[in-house]
Amino acid sequence: MKGYIIWPTYLDKNLSKKNGRKLPKNLALDHPKYEEIKTALESIGLNHEGQKNSKYPKDQGKDERIYGRFIVEKKFSKIEILKKISKEIRKNRGGA
Repeated sequence: MKGYIIWPTYLDKNLSKKNGRKLPKNLALDHPKYEEIKTALESIGLNHEGQKNSKYPKDQGKDERIYGRFIVEKKFSKIEILKKISKEIRKNRGGA
């Protein structure tokens, strides 16, 4: 499948933009998990392919970081998809 690569790192508010966060801190999440992102993508209805054992390139050699990535269909812009994932995870966590 061809599409955007989405790493959990892109959504993590605990990281700087330099370390991979793509969303502004007010939209980013506290330690997003692979399963949360998977559930959010299914709820949004975007075709995706998960690769649970992949590791964000800047995190090679760091054991404490989260594994996994998704290849997501290009139905919206990458930032729009990240915002939709963030919103869905917030909803699932019981937030706004």
